[in-house]
This record gives sequence, structure tokens and C-alpha cells, in this order.
Amino acid sequence: MAAILHHESIMVSVSGGDQLHLKRIYKDKKQLGSPVFMLHGEVEDGRIFYSTGRSGLANYLAEQGYDVFVADMRGKGKSWPAVGERSAYGYHQIIADDIPAYTKAIVKKRGLQPQLWMSHGLGGVFMLAYLARFGEALCPVERMVHFGVRRQLQADNWKKRFVIDWLWEKVAARLVRFNGYLPAKGLRLGTMDESAACYYDSLAWANEELWVDPEDQFDYGAAIIERSLPPSLYFASVAEQVFSHPDDVRKFIHQLGRHDGRLVLLSDDGGNLHDYDHVDMLLHSDARKDHFPLILEWLDNSMTSWAAKEAV
Repeated sequence: MAAILHHESIMVSVSGGDQLHLKRIYKDKKQLGSPVFMLHGEVEDGRIFYSTGRSGLANYLAEQGYDVFVADMRGKGKSWPAVGERSAYGYHQIIADDIPAYTKAIVKKRGLQPQLWMSHGLGGVFMLAYLARFGEALCPVERMVHFGVRRQLQADNWKKRFVIDWLWEKVAARLVRFNGYLPAKGLRLGTMDESAACYYDSLAWANEELWVDPEDQFDYGAAIIERSLPPSLYFASVAEQVFSHPDDVRKFIHQLGRHDGRLVLLSDDGGNLHDYDHVDMLLHSDARKDHFPLILEWLDNSMTSWAAKEAV
């Protein structure tokens, strides 16, 4: 019998009068495990970590007793107002304003307990940029788990040339100029639209070698290698050729400098149940019996099966 999970919506105020949404999922309030903070990437919202059913990493960890907090970034999911032509925020606000606001909200609920941070796609880049800039000033981060984290998109194949080089960089640019924001849902590039500033920031981060803040030019690339990062587990799929190609994931990990990290390459040939894509790594119903148990081993510091895993 599946465990009964409890849900709570937490609204957090940030600059400009915007409201950010945190979805809290837990099993037993009297026996709460470590707090887990989850951050999604571009053109999506927090639902990448859960679904209307019981699949998804957030539900899985909550069933194991963890206290899970899933963010909706500005204008997405249940955060408001929704992305539109008046949305003036970009990556600087996400890193300097929003992640601190999420973190403080979790601390308010759970105190200064060490948090576990997990991400999908660009969400991991935002988390690491925050750590580069602020370190653990607001709370200790005990461990991190990232799915498909990458900054640059440099892998070269026909799918990437069509989706990124043509659809994202050319067609989408025209729509942003016309609409004042990116209607990503209409292009089927994702489930959520993006502000114009976030769209232009994404182009800079994807194409430029230097990793700097688009507003104040803070050098995240230089700052991150001076930080002591928590133990980190990275997932990538061999079959994913566009949004989180393993080569792009590996390159970003190496840009973070030396730290205690492992890269897990998911593949059918490598013994996994499926060749997962960028989204299925988190939402496929079989993930909970395939690679999600590795996360529990990692969190318990007891991972012993290192096949298809490389040190970074």
C-alpha cells in the first residue's frame, strides 16, 4: 500500500512584488527527515519533480521520509504573476533574490538543519551560481544531486542543430522580439514560457566560455573553484542528444573544479531499464526502481555499486 503523502503550498514574496511558490511534500510531520530543496530548469516548473500520479523524485523521496520542498520559479507553476511581456527579471534575480528567498523559507520551517539540494537542467547551474556567490551563508548544504545539469550547449548533432541552433536561437528570438517574452509552450520547447531577459541570458550562458552574471558581471566560474562544494551526484543519459548531452554535462562538472562528485551515465546498454531522455530521467514510472535507489544510497553515504559511474 502506497504511503499517504501530505502537501502544503508556501508563498514567498520577492522583489517587484512577485510571489514564489514552494510545494512541500512529506509523509509524517512528527518524523520529518532531512529537508530537500528542488529547483527546476528553463521552460518548465516544479512538476518536473512530481506528477499527478505518484511518479517523480519528489514523491519518491517523501515516501522515504524526506521533507521535500519543490520550487516554482518566477512566473511559472503557481508562482505569480505569470510570465508575460512585463516580466523584467532574468538570471541575476533568480540567483541573487529568489534562491535566497526559497532557502530562508525552508529554514523558517526546519531551522538551520543541513539541506539536500537537487536540480534538473539549468536549475543546477543556478544553485551552483548561488553557492559561488554566497556560499553557505544562509544554511549548510550537505549533499547535491543534479539531473542533466549543463551550462553550455556545444555538442554537435542534427537534433541539436535543429532544436537549439535553428528553433531556439533563430525562431524563438523572433517570437521574443514580437511578444516581449518567449512563448515556449506554443513552440513545444517546454511546459512554461520564459521572460525575455531569461531568454537572452540563456543565449549568453549557452554560447560564451566565461560564466559571468548577465547583470553585474560577477565571475561565477572563477568564484566556484574557490568554494568547497558538498559531495555531488550527477545524472546524465547517453541517449539525450540535445538538452543535456553527456559531453556538455561532463564539461560543466569539470568547470566546477575538484570536488567529491560522481557522474552516473544512464543507458539501456549500461544496464538501465530504458534509454531515458532529459525529462524521463525524472518522471518515468520505472525510475523509482531503476536509478532513484542510487540516490538513497548516495544520501546514506553507502553507495557501493560504481558500475557506469565516473569520478569527477
